[in-house]
Amino acid sequence: QRRKREEKRREEKTQKQTTRAMADADENAKNISHQHRLAVKAAKTNKGKRAIEKTAPLRKEVAAKTLLLLHGALTSDVLKSLINDLSQMKYGENHRMNRKNPGIRPFEGGGEVSLEFFAEKSHSACFAFANHQKKKRPNAITFGRFYNHKIYDCVEMMINGESFMSINNFGSVASSTTIGSKPCMMFLGDKFETDAHLKQLKNVFTDIFRGRVVTRINLKGIDRAIVVTALEDGKTILFRQFAIKYKKSGTRLPKVHLEEMGPRFDAIIGRVKLPPPDVEREAMRVDKTLLKEEKSNALSQGVSDKIGKIYVHKQTEGLDEINRRKSLKGGLKKKEK
Repeated sequence: QRRKREEKRREEKTQKQTTRAMADADENAKNISHQHRLAVKAAKTNKGKRAIEKTAPLRKEVAAKTLLLLHGALTSDVLKSLINDLSQMKYGENHRMNRKNPGIRPFEGGGEVSLEFFAEKSHSACFAFANHQKKKRPNAITFGRFYNHKIYDCVEMMINGESFMSINNFGSVASSTTIGSKPCMMFLGDKFETDAHLKQLKNVFTDIFRGRVVTRINLKGIDRAIVVTALEDGKTILFRQFAIKYKKSGTRLPKVHLEEMGPRFDAIIGRVKLPPPDVEREAMRVDKTLLKEEKSNALSQGVSDKIGKIYVHKQTEGLDEINRRKSLKGGLKKKEK
């Protein structure tokens, strides 16, 4: 009887093990099929096709880049007001998330999974992640960019809470600016050209705040100026934003007056994550057909001379009417005779 009981127990254990293995295999197969569906996503309706075409990459990107704004596990009043100011500066070009995200760590392996998931869902090209740690990294905010819905690069800054001033602290100065306007950006300091980390920060800021790509700019449309100054130590930066006001000067050109509108903060650069060389090479690749279109039908002679060829259609408009009038005139004369 003991032998029979032991054999029954062994059989039950083997059955449980086989059922578990089968269940794990089914889950893995479901995950693989789900990933395959996400990778090979085909539209079944015309509406779905139009939605996929909207989010598809273009040969030449012209639209402004969407900024993803989110918080970490802990935040401070300074970071909350700064995120609010960034949403006002990027009005209509941002996707703001108000809930806490404790699992996001852009500089650690595996901590960027949920961030990349949110970027794919919101179709964002850059992000601003606010996280507060009292001892290690107080009032830390990370600016970064995505490439193919993966983190491309990011720069961390620790903001000085004593020097921070939001847009609301400057009163009604911001009311003179228009929502969604393109700002004039200035980077002061030689460190932006020599230091690798500051050069990367300059590149990130220009991508975030540049707005829509245009060929012409009206002078009256420029009503904001963002000034970023790098100090000699190479780690401290000063961020300021001014409202541009045009006043009468008695001449053709107006007198330009700058008035600070916020946000205003001093920050120290922390961790920096540079893009991998192979990914950077792929991201910086330019479509050669665009260069051919710009240079088509144009020949350069000498240093500053250019000769272009223009195709003009045959100018046959109005000839048929003239022939008809002549024939009518001849017919009327014959009848009169």
